[in-house]
Parts: sequence; C-alpha cells; structure tokens
Amino acid sequence: MQDIYSEAEVGSKFNEPVFVEKICDYLVEQAVIENYAVCSYKKETLGLKVDAWHHNNDNGTLTLIVSHYGDQLERLTTSLALQISKRPVRFFERCLDISFMESMEESDLAYPLVRTISLKSSTISGVRVIIITNSEISKSIKSIPETQVGELDVAFDIWDIERIYRLDSSNLGKEAIEIDFASEFGKCLPCLKAFSESDKFQSYLLALPGDLLSKLYDKYTERLLEQNVRTFLQFKGKVNKGMRNTIVNEPNMFFAFNNGLTATAEEIETIEKSGISLISKLKNLQIVNGGQTTAAVYNTLKKEKADLSQVFIQVKLTIVPPENVEDIVPKISEYANTQNKVNAADFFSNSPFHWRFEELSRRVWAPSIDGGLQETHWFYERARGQYMTAKTKLTPAEQKKFEKINPKNQMITKTDLAKFYNSWDKVPYIVSLGAQKNFGKFADSMTSQWEKSEAQFNEMFFKEAIAKAIIFKDLDRNIMKQDWYGGYKANIVTYTIAKFRDLTDSANKQLDLISVWRQQKLPEELLRNLLEIAEVVNDVIKTTPTHVTNIGEWCKKEDCWKNVVKSSAILNGDVEQFLIDPNEAKEQRKDAVAIQSIDNGIKAQKYVFDKSSMYWKQIIEWNKSSFALSHKEKSILDIAASIPSKIPTEKQCLSLLDIEKKAFEEGFYI
Repeated sequence: MQDIYSEAEVGSKFNEPVFVEKICDYLVEQAVIENYAVCSYKKETLGLKVDAWHHNNDNGTLTLIVSHYGDQLERLTTSLALQISKRPVRFFERCLDISFMESMEESDLAYPLVRTISLKSSTISGVRVIIITNSEISKSIKSIPETQVGELDVAFDIWDIERIYRLDSSNLGKEAIEIDFASEFGKCLPCLKAFSESDKFQSYLLALPGDLLSKLYDKYTERLLEQNVRTFLQFKGKVNKGMRNTIVNEPNMFFAFNNGLTATAEEIETIEKSGISLISKLKNLQIVNGGQTTAAVYNTLKKEKADLSQVFIQVKLTIVPPENVEDIVPKISEYANTQNKVNAADFFSNSPFHWRFEELSRRVWAPSIDGGLQETHWFYERARGQYMTAKTKLTPAEQKKFEKINPKNQMITKTDLAKFYNSWDKVPYIVSLGAQKNFGKFADSMTSQWEKSEAQFNEMFFKEAIAKAIIFKDLDRNIMKQDWYGGYKANIVTYTIAKFRDLTDSANKQLDLISVWRQQKLPEELLRNLLEIAEVVNDVIKTTPTHVTNIGEWCKKEDCWKNVVKSSAILNGDVEQFLIDPNEAKEQRKDAVAIQSIDNGIKAQKYVFDKSSMYWKQIIEWNKSSFALSHKEKSILDIAASIPSKIPTEKQCLSLLDIEKKAFEEGFYI
C-alpha cells in the first residue's frame, strides 16, 4: 500500500488507478493473465464497473477485472463480494446489445472492450471475472459460484490484499497449484509406478482423459506451463493441425498418434484400490513438455465444441522436490521427446547468459545515491522466488542487512529485463505483445548474440542494462502524474524510450548510460525531455487508422512504431550534456570485452585447479575405452593430470572446459 501511495503522490483519486495497474502487472507476473488493457469504466447508478480486461485470442477466454479499493483496510464480506461480481457481468450483458456500443464515444477507454464484445462475441469461449481488492477477504467466502450469460460460462476469482501479501512474502513467490482429483473432478487417476524404492525421484505413467486435461488447463491456464520451453504455437504448424483433426475426426486414435505429455509435480498422494494405484492429489503440477498438446485439446473443445470423451493422453509424471527443480526440470524438458523442433532459445532460462547476468548482479555494487555511504546490489531473479528464498534463510537481523544491500525496488525479473532491453532496442511493438511473447523475442536475441561473442556480456553490459531499468522505472513512475495522461501507460513508456533512442541515433549520438548508472537515477533534464516525448507519443498511438479502434492492439503493430518514428518529438538542448559519440561508447565496450575475456580465463584456471589432477586422470582413463578425444585434447589433459608439477596455461584451461563438456556428452560420468 505504501508503494501505491508513493507512486500516486499527486492525490488519493489516483490511488485506485495505480492499484489496478500494479495488481494487473502482478497477475501477469503470476501467469494468471497473459496481458491486460486498462479501461476504467464505472457507472454506479447502473451497477456497471470494469477496470481492466484481456481477450485471449488463442483460447477465446475474455477476462474482466474489477477493482474494489478503499484507503483503509476493510473486510470484504460475502454480500459485498457478490455485489462487486455482478458489475462486470451486467457490463458484459449490456455490451451484447449493439446500441450500447453505438451510444459510446470512440475515445472512451472502454470502447475497444465494448466493441470486442458487441462485434466479436462469437470468438469468446468463456468469461472470467477477477476481483482485485485491497480489502481482506472474509473467511466465510469460500468461492463465488459460476454463472452463465447465454451459453457462456462465467467464472470468478478474488485477489485480496492478504492473498497478494502471502505470495509476495513466500519462498516461491508464486501460488501453489494444489489439485485434489476426487473433490474437484470426482475421480482419482489410475497410474503405473515406474520407480524402485531406492530411487531418488519417483516416476509414474498414466492415461489422462482429454476432458480432465481441458478442465485443468481451463482452471490454471498458463500457470500449468510455467516450466514449459515455449508458449502455444496455435494451429499453424502441421503437427498442431494434425492434433486438431485427430480430435475432431478420430478421437479414439489420439492416444496412438500423440507423443503425450511430460510432467512434473513437487508432491504426490496415492491410494491403493483393488490392487490399482490411484493418484489422489498433486502439488504444483507442471507440463514441461506437451504444451502444444494441452492447448490443442483445450482449444479444440472450446472452438470446435469437440467431444473429448474418447480422447486420452499418455503422461510421464516425475515427482521433483522444490530444491531439485532448477537442476532437474530443464533436463527433463530437454531430453523428452518433442513434436515440434525446439531451438536453443527455448531453454533460455537455463542458458549461460542467464547465469552470467545473475552472477554480475550479485557481484557488482551500485553506487550510493546522493553521496550516501550504502552501496547496493540490483538483485536479478534468474529463477522465480530467489529473492525471498535468499532472505528466509537469514536471521531477522541478517534480513534487515540483506534488504539494505538488496532493496526490493532493485529486484528485477527476467521478463523485466526483456522489457527494458527491447524498449531500448527500438521494438516497442514487440514489448506491447505482453511479457511472455516479448521475453521469447529477447531470448532469441540473447542466444544469437551469445553465440557470436559471450565476452560482450560483461560488467559494462550489466551496468548499461541497469541504467535502462532506471530510465524505464523513473519514466513509468511519472507518466500517470501528467495532465494529458488518459491510459495505456505501458505502451506509452516503451514507445517513448524507443523514440528517444531513435532521436539520439538520428543525431549520431548515444546516451551515456554509464553516467545514469553512476547517478542511480534519471537526471531531471532527461526526465523532462522524456515526458515531453511521451506526450507526443500519447497523441500518435491514439491516432489509429480508420479500421482500428483498439489502441492496445494497434500498439502491437510495427506500423504504429513507424508512425511514432515520423512524429514531431525532439531532443532538448539541455540533454546534449548526457550524450556521447558512438565511437567513444564503442571503445568502452571493446575494453569491457577484453576485461571479460581475462575474467573468463581466471575462472577457467580456478575451475581446473579446484577439480584436482585426480579428476582429469579419470577422464584420461575413460577415454582409453571410448576414444572420444583427439590427440591434441589428450595432450592438454595430460598436463591437467600432472598438476602441480605441470601448470596448464589460461588458454589450455579454457580448452579443458570444452574437453570436459565433450566427455560428458560422449558418456563420461563420475
């Protein structure tokens, strides 16, 4: 709540809009929604209210978000929750009458939503209402029962202040998926055990009914696929079209034709009945391979109204405790059979880039602001929940020290980094696609650049990345305070930064990002210029082509960016002091690459010596029967095996890392 007060600053009437955007951002981070658009529609006399929305084009679900906000902590009673839940439902019903759309101004923030419901209701497969509130939910509220509007099911979910706090302060930083098959779906799942009592990890084989898989995806959506290597590719590839056709035309053959799912869970409960093992409960189920199959089954039900009673999917389920997830799940995902080709970027969350950036975030100290003595870190969460996990291992006194060194407002996630980077890289239309799709493009870019030269990802790269974060965050914090602001903050921020970068490029200059890093804040002159550019951007993105009325969708198009490039925004004269010649920046990066290369050599030497000569002798012995290594590789190994009488050079140590990797790939193990 204090975050909201400090962001709104200019008066309590701004508290609720800040609350809505902050919680919607949180729901995106939690994979509850893919994206959102603010609409802020409220007609109290008619009992209508919607604050934000999202239409998932893949599965047809329309999500309506309604806020209940108060400046004091209150209790959300059952009667009040029911009253709030009816407002977006009434709004939806009203939108089905086209006269409601015709009576509305096209400039109204809610117009794109009204138009979507009025003209594209056939593309909506179901409605989900999410109530967000800074009240605390009454213990008497178990859930709000589903209802119907015409043939459409309407489901409800409540995110209250206590639920948000509980997740924010938990180790995992996400809400656990806890499935009780008997109580939720009326049946337990027969399974075959595929492990011995001495095995560290338990595995099971089962045939999952198509209708049950569809219900699971309907309830948990993208949260089921958080560990999956990629998002659903829609029915574009031959494989996905084939799945759809099989479900519709030959559902009884789906089990035979389909490779099935590879899944993990943290905990399992089984029962024995008539000699058969049944899965009764699962905690944190994740489909790590088979997201295509999952969404294909679900979408064919929603879009084709297919009968799933004869559809069964084979599932290989492995129980992986939380402490092993980071190591084991990427391997399961990588080695499992796949129906569509997986490229290197799909495994980005476990990539060397990711590890390098995390290591830099723990090592590089950020200068103190305004001449203070306390230096800090920008904490990079390579895996979700790392920040809270690091904190909870400490005593209360150590936790306070940790928070001083790693302030919460300096914690950034991988999707944050993608947003900062791609905005600066002048692809705001990609950023506007939403966190996950933008991250996919970022992953492709980083993987490609790493393969060209990993040494470019060094301290300077890290400092410049944090400077981009500072610019983005400071601009984002100030946009809502402007007199001209009327929504679409996320789009305005990314387009403004991209336009600023385009202006400096056109002037053959570069912003001195390292100077922003040193100050740890955006200079007033820069902020003022960015806000002036933002006002121009605001006008341009709202001036849509005649056939386009949804500004949020328009911002996802490259043509929108082309219009912004042509706009009249300018660089102010007082910003010149922060710009440098591109050749100067190039020299700085060249020096940083050289330093990173030295760092890599030092790390390689340390690794080789820490492993000891005995370890390298083991590889030599293994190679006597495998013959996997070349003569040159064997001679370098001989030197390592003779430590300390012989000392491998820095270059030889780097080669030894490659030799070790090759040995593992060829079957060497300890």
